[in-house]
Amino acid sequence: MLVAPSSFPSAPLLPRTASRVSRSEALVPSGLLDALARVPDPRNPRGVRFRLATLLAVGVCALTSAGHNSLTAIAEWVRRCDQDVLARLGCPFDPFTGRFRAPGERTLRDVFARVDPAVLTAAGFARLTALQPRAVSPTGPDGTVEREQRRAHRTARRERGRPRPRRAAFAVDGKCLRGAVRADGSRVFVLTAVRHHDALTAALREIGAKTNEIPEFAPLLETIDDQDLTGSVVTVDALHAQTSHARYLVEDRKAHYLLSVKNNQPTLARQLTNLPWKQAPVLNRSRDRGHGRDEVREVKVVSVDGLLFPHARQVVRIHRKRRRINTSKWQTETVYAVTDLAAHQASPAEIAAWARGHWIIENAVHWTKDVTFTEDTSQIRRHRTPAVMSALRDLARATLHRSGWANIASGRRAHTHPATTLTLHGIP
Repeated sequence: MLVAPSSFPSAPLLPRTASRVSRSEALVPSGLLDALARVPDPRNPRGVRFRLATLLAVGVCALTSAGHNSLTAIAEWVRRCDQDVLARLGCPFDPFTGRFRAPGERTLRDVFARVDPAVLTAAGFARLTALQPRAVSPTGPDGTVEREQRRAHRTARRERGRPRPRRAAFAVDGKCLRGAVRADGSRVFVLTAVRHHDALTAALREIGAKTNEIPEFAPLLETIDDQDLTGSVVTVDALHAQTSHARYLVEDRKAHYLLSVKNNQPTLARQLTNLPWKQAPVLNRSRDRGHGRDEVREVKVVSVDGLLFPHARQVVRIHRKRRRINTSKWQTETVYAVTDLAAHQASPAEIAAWARGHWIIENAVHWTKDVTFTEDTSQIRRHRTPAVMSALRDLARATLHRSGWANIASGRRAHTHPATTLTLHGIP
């Protein structure tokens, strides 16, 4: 017989004006419900039946299970959950029927349309950062654990011999949610910051209809706690090679930058290409074979003083050559970047690792969300719902990755049982 609990544990909400979820001010929650309880509830308290943390946890847990990529599928997932799972999720108890109630699709749609995706992502990042990475739990089908362990060993072999940078790094890049269209016909874009070494999404922000990525750069990083960003390196593409961004990172946040430079900054690009690269030696060279490609990278670094860019100390030239394994024709590309780190603060090998690590935001995050979670085909478009769903997908992906699943699709298939999914997310 099920007994209705008198109350469910809750955590204090963040002030509505706060944008950062600081781990230094409060105890970091270990469970998903505790973490999500820190997200401010935008609803009027009158008439609320389901806690916000419960509704958000339903979204994360359903997205963790294979085949549940839409709001309709999320509602079907929670409707099929048994009473024990609903109790663990914190669903309300109906004394007249003697059963726990599951939220409907309309309730989920109404709430997801109003939640702040930036605070939601920050709360999830605070929890996942505090958790230690784990090996794959033996909960999947036969052979699942062995396959994941083999993938982990292959990754370790590829990374062996590459020096690990002394500083943490965050990659910032924008993404278009192609299936989502606003009422005025404009596309929905989100700007994301992802930590290099573990692919955790640290911040996510929806870009307004009448703006672009550039003015949203500083507000995005404002949601990252100082203790995470101070001393770290932020890598961005050529769109964000802005003097205001460089000053903000170095002067306001005490962080560092590695900015790609292309022809959208013609004066700066001309300065970089005219440096004496012929006299500069190759300071780092690497070669990789995989995914049907053979790629060679050569890195040259020149120290500069007086460059027309704030705090610039070193300029990097990366020359890439790649070819298909079954062909002999090489394709070449040369890219330039600038950093505020001096030679004694960042070696050529570290700079090369940060430049290569920047692509984790495309390969491990955006690609996974598009292919495994079918984000680009989702046509959810009401208010903040597209960005909130993107944040929920990130939480599901990052939790599986943190738990040792190198293949997220395989991890989702291994968590088709709701009780197993709740255990993965620390819901007792």
